[in-house]
Amino acid sequence: MRIGRRPPKVSVIIPTYNLASLLPLTINSVLEQTYPDLETIVVDDGSTDNTPEVMERYSGRVIYIRQPNQGVAAARNTGIRAASGDCLMFMDHDDLLLPHKVQRQVDVMQARPDISFVHCRYYHIDEKGAPFEKVGLLPEGDVLAQLIIGDFVWVGGPLIRRECLERVGLFDEENPWSADWDMWLRIARTGYAFACVQEPLGSYRILSSSMTGNVLKLEQGAIRVLDKAFADPALPADIVARKSLAYGHTRFWLSCRYYAAGAWEDAGRNFSQALALHPQFLSRMNEMAQMLADDALSLRVTEPLGFLEGVFAHLPPEHEAFRRRQSMIFEKTYLGLALRNYALGNVDEGKRFLAAALKQNPALRENPEDFGSSLYYHAMRLPSNSPHQFVDRVLQNLPDGAQRLAAVRQHVIGDVSIGNAFQDYFSGLRLSVVRQVLTGIRCRPSWLKNRGVWSIFLKSLTGWPTTGHVSQARPSA
Repeated sequence: MRIGRRPPKVSVIIPTYNLASLLPLTINSVLEQTYPDLETIVVDDGSTDNTPEVMERYSGRVIYIRQPNQGVAAARNTGIRAASGDCLMFMDHDDLLLPHKVQRQVDVMQARPDISFVHCRYYHIDEKGAPFEKVGLLPEGDVLAQLIIGDFVWVGGPLIRRECLERVGLFDEENPWSADWDMWLRIARTGYAFACVQEPLGSYRILSSSMTGNVLKLEQGAIRVLDKAFADPALPADIVARKSLAYGHTRFWLSCRYYAAGAWEDAGRNFSQALALHPQFLSRMNEMAQMLADDALSLRVTEPLGFLEGVFAHLPPEHEAFRRRQSMIFEKTYLGLALRNYALGNVDEGKRFLAAALKQNPALRENPEDFGSSLYYHAMRLPSNSPHQFVDRVLQNLPDGAQRLAAVRQHVIGDVSIGNAFQDYFSGLRLSVVRQVLTGIRCRPSWLKNRGVWSIFLKSLTGWPTTGHVSQARPSA
């Protein structure tokens, strides 16, 4: 039914298979939602562990459905058929929600009846539940051009109107490894605009078993999604024009997954295909270098430096030109490891890795702004709410010979303050927006020229609604 003034009933569907140890944490995070009209459905896809015994604790509070093992897509579809909600949400059995997640997303739908899909930012957490990073601002509006390049939607993120799912159909049970990306693409291709709550509302857990699992099935699933999307005769011409980029980007991402798994032949095959499909990568080596460094620093890679050593030891011989970026990639990775350790309070390790980054690229000492950009990037992705303290911890504990880097403090604090202002704006924290903007402008006056900054500042002063999209741009030089 169409959501009007009456708050909708929300059904949360959790497929599960043999993860009884973590399932209660996921269920409890749903039951602890502040939103009152909530239905929780757990679909047990043929677990052979003690999941049935665990579910006895939730009798009367959770709808429990047990079926023969058919895969996660089939389990989600079983949940859809059983759900009675006006809106639906899906969760993996090891992810977590913050208590106000559903309420925040329902508020957006109530305020914007034209929206049928509301996703959100989120945290990455490790196997033990420790916060790792906060995902940055995510696309919203007409997102098809970005979504065709890669899946940026966390499966636990979206709240979706039932009528939207009824229109686009169920999850593709023949492609369980990429059924969520396929679903989001079908929704976007049908013409639905995406809204996004630009604050973290949940946590995506990355397990060690998921880091180097069956990459071949992941490859088959991802390519099948793209084949299906580009076979759509109604696909807009501007999206069709992104075909080589979409396949090339996906092949490059798959090569990283294969390198992480030590599957050198398949890694090289996908790496070569990425460059063959999208030769423009050859003129964007710096971008590829950044992508590879980012992948090395992700939770999916347990040994970042070993991962990179494996990449360069098994680089396809026809792509030796990429080897010339080896020093840059290691520099970016050392720098990321340094800032990660500073964030964790491991100052000595942070100094050691930062010294290694400077050894890889001595010119970094003479270009503090480049270091400042990396410092800002990592500060804004900290899972904690203390980026200013993080910046000071780094700049007050630099390795010998690197004191010139401390000159970036004012600019970085200014950028972090503006970044926080945008986050607080989307969270409805108006007074904090005003304070953060004033701090940002004081530290970096060039933000005065930014229209987005003025927009959130004036709207926060006047009480203007905070739903909708505001662009955050970098300051003028």
